Amino acid sequence: MNPNELQQLFPEAKITAAPSLGPAYFTLPYKNQWVHIPEHTLNGREKLLLKQLLLNEAHSTAEAPRNPWAQFLLGHTPEVPAGLVQAQLLQFSLSYREEEAGSFDQTLWLDALSQTLPLVRESFFLDSKNGVFILDSPEPYRIDEELAAMLDVLDDDFSLRTALYLGQRWPVDSRLPLLFEEERKIFAATRTMAKGNKITTLAAIALPYFLSGSGSQNPVLQALQNMIGSVDGTHELISAMWRNQGNLSKAAADLYLHRNTLQYRIDRFFDATGLALKSMDDLALAYLAVTAASVSHST
Repeated sequence: MNPNELQQLFPEAKITAAPSLGPAYFTLPYKNQWVHIPEHTLNGREKLLLKQLLLNEAHSTAEAPRNPWAQFLLGHTPEVPAGLVQAQLLQFSLSYREEEAGSFDQTLWLDALSQTLPLVRESFFLDSKNGVFILDSPEPYRIDEELAAMLDVLDDDFSLRTALYLGQRWPVDSRLPLLFEEERKIFAATRTMAKGNKITTLAAIALPYFLSGSGSQNPVLQALQNMIGSVDGTHELISAMWRNQGNLSKAAADLYLHRNTLQYRIDRFFDATGLALKSMDDLALAYLAVTAASVSHST
């Protein structure tokens, strides 16, 4: 179904790069964008037909790669790939001129970027321009300046522009496909909220994203809350660091702790969650998660 046909059938439909316009809209992926139709204009049968039409069309235009990780993450099989306990999903989106599509070698590009990444377990394209690297992450991986510089070189070599989104480190279990689906939506929002940044993370985009109508019931935010809550004393730790804007000495005084003891707790928190509380982006994400959890428990 082309955009004109869609607009004729649903005049109030909006097609945008944003993955959410809030709970008042029924939203589905559509040609690398998102279509939003006001909930009050649709009945249950129309929603079902739209899901079947648009999702089947998406599958037919971009067949999923036939490897276990792709099939698992896209929800085509419940079988969890063996061999990894924790993983980070590094998504990519490429921009290049359509006339150059025939000369672009996907395998060569994947191999080239894989050389700069740690412990790549699998990589694949989901369609002609978007895909994911599966990173084996026994410890949280963080973007460094070397990767950013290498990305500039690769973009010049292949005559394209790459955007990357490094997801959180998640357990490899039956919940991972849901979290991957949500991180894909976050990445789509990132490209509109954080224009000009080639590489981003959940911590860098969390505040505008989760306050933009996506809601506190988002599975990624809930998973973060569960992960943070598994470490004793985190609410007080995060609150003290937030009040003191990441200043270790002041936060230690607030908590009546020796500075070295506070540093130990921060290191232990990073090992458990992948969030570095001395980074303001990570601290803001942790504070958002514990604040949203407190609000939901009080209502």
